[in-house]
Amino acid sequence: MTTCGRITARALATTCAGLAALGLAAPAGAAPVAAPAAAHAAAVHPDGYESSTRIQRGHCTGWVTTKKISGRWNAQGVLRSDNAHCEMYLARKHGSGSYAPVSNAYLSQAGEDQTWRTGFHRDDSGYKARVCISNLDWGDQKFYCGKGI
Repeated sequence: MTTCGRITARALATTCAGLAALGLAAPAGAAPVAAPAAAHAAAVHPDGYESSTRIQRGHCTGWVTTKKISGRWNAQGVLRSDNAHCEMYLARKHGSGSYAPVSNAYLSQAGEDQTWRTGFHRDDSGYKARVCISNLDWGDQKFYCGKGI
C-alpha cells in the first residue's frame, strides 16, 4: 500500500471511529460492524486502535492496536514519528505483576516521518499491554508509558 493509501485508510478509520464515538448511526444499508469481545468491549475499535493507550511526547506518538488471533486477543505497539528521534517498545504484565518489555525497542530517525510497529503479543484475559516511548530530541532519559489495556 502506498503512503497516500495508508494515510487515506487511517483518515477514514479515524473519521469512522470519531463518528461512532459521537453516537452517529451508519447510513441505511451499511454493513454492520461486529461487536468486540467482552475483554476489550470498553476500549477496542473495530479497526483495533485502542485510543485510551495513546501517549505523545512532542513529535513522538505511541499507541496500542489489538487483534484477535486464533481466538485470543493480542496487542501491538505503534510508534509514529513526525521528523523526530523517537524510541518505543511494548510492555506487558500478567495479573498483579510488573510491566516488562515484550518487544524489541524501535528507533525512528529525524528527517523522516516514520511509523514503526512491534509484532503482536498476547493480551488476553489476565494480561495488560502498554506502549512506552521516549523523545530523544527532548533529551528524555526515561520512557513514558501509556495506559495498559
